[in-house]
Amino acid sequence: MQSSQRIVVNTLAQYIRTIINMVLSLYSSRLVLNILGVDDYGVYSLVAGVVSMLSFLTNSLVGSTQRFLSVSQGLGNMDRLKEVFNNSLILHVALGFFVAIMLLALTPFIFDGFLNIPDGSVGVAKELYILVVLMVYISFIASPYRALLVSHENIVYTSIIDVLDGVLKVGLVLLLPYIPINKLLAYGLIMLSIQSFNLIAFMVYSHLKYDECSWPKLRLFSLSYVKELSKFTGWVVYSSVCITLRNQGLAIVLNKIYGTAINAAYGIGMQISGMVSFISSSFQNAIAPQLMAAEGAGDRKRMLALAEIQSKASFLLLAMIGIPVMFEMPTLLKLWLVNVPEHTVLFACTFLSMQIIDMLSTGLAAANRAIGNIGRYTVLTYTPKLLIMPIGWIGLRCGISLMTIALIMVAIEAICMFLRIHLYRNEGWFNAKDFLKSVILRSMPPVIISAIVCLICNMIINSRMACFIVSFVLSILSFLSTAYLVSLNVREKVFMKRMVTKILRKHDRFKV
Repeated sequence: MQSSQRIVVNTLAQYIRTIINMVLSLYSSRLVLNILGVDDYGVYSLVAGVVSMLSFLTNSLVGSTQRFLSVSQGLGNMDRLKEVFNNSLILHVALGFFVAIMLLALTPFIFDGFLNIPDGSVGVAKELYILVVLMVYISFIASPYRALLVSHENIVYTSIIDVLDGVLKVGLVLLLPYIPINKLLAYGLIMLSIQSFNLIAFMVYSHLKYDECSWPKLRLFSLSYVKELSKFTGWVVYSSVCITLRNQGLAIVLNKIYGTAINAAYGIGMQISGMVSFISSSFQNAIAPQLMAAEGAGDRKRMLALAEIQSKASFLLLAMIGIPVMFEMPTLLKLWLVNVPEHTVLFACTFLSMQIIDMLSTGLAAANRAIGNIGRYTVLTYTPKLLIMPIGWIGLRCGISLMTIALIMVAIEAICMFLRIHLYRNEGWFNAKDFLKSVILRSMPPVIISAIVCLICNMIINSRMACFIVSFVLSILSFLSTAYLVSLNVREKVFMKRMVTKILRKHDRFKV
């Protein structure tokens, strides 16, 4: 029960962080859009997006390092933990330096014809690019420290730092109009300073708190571990490459055809999807260390049970908020941005739909990484995501609408989701039929009920603000009640009752 309680408490800590950061991010984005304007905001989204096509390495390395740390914790081997962290830190510093140099070397290619940036903004865009590259390198160095905190399930501290990150962004953006330099460049400096703050906060705390955390020591360098981590990370990187190329590759296609204005809409759409997805990713981050540790300890049954819970709970949590958000997206964007770039609603709903579909089998992806045999699985379930780039380029050149491209993106995501289940069908430890019944079929009723409630509200309520409020309240209430009655099994209902009771009575306390 202790581990279950820790999952719930860590999830709640992340939810609080998410809600606060969501409000701060929405307000900050509105300020930045108003201060920079649509074109400069589009330039920032485009430049940062190009760099993020390679910065996916940081997320991949965090996941890989956390996996090896959690598995080592499951084995209870401190020497192995020290070796894993030390070699991970060395690898991050070296690889981050190589990536930064490579990105800087690509500057002439990126800005001399590759990107469609107005002539008057090219000089500032190049300076901004250098700042973003520095942010990427800092994020590389911070990755093993974040992975260490996650592996120890220290979600409270990471949540505190993430909230401070959001507060600093709002505070410094409010000062943006008074900074006597180019506003786009000033915004880049603000983001760089906040990234540096995050690195220092994670680094200092980790060195003070955890015995396995130390400065890089060459005597602990292990070529065999580096090879093992590199091989595993290589496949994780490949999956991230596919997602990043799908997102940023399509952004470049849109930029070449429509210009920078549409990149503002595209960037805002991705941002909304990312903010809402934190609702489910919070639960995933809380459960992942225990899932990995269970596999490291040889408890395959518990690992699979956690993977199933992760899929169902992640989907339900995201869909609960995602359904009313998609129905009320025009009103939400109008309240947030006032001046909403064209096509923002389409892009936001598309990315949010893709996120919701992906959650249905996210537990299987986590189980696959815990086991470690990820090569064939990764190639077959992530490569199809790349199809949207040639389809988008050819389709848009031939006159296909943006709506059609959006529907194709959602369809490809659904195919990838079912491929995950199909690939596990012949594994002796996985029952695809039970997974389909327990997770997918039982998760559909609350989604259908919620969508019907939102549709009825939009049909009978004339006032947009009243419809916005009523739709959210009734949709979430109907979703929660239907999910509890239909989606959860007896064991999960008992678990939820116990956890809510414990939290309300404040019987449990966990150390940071």
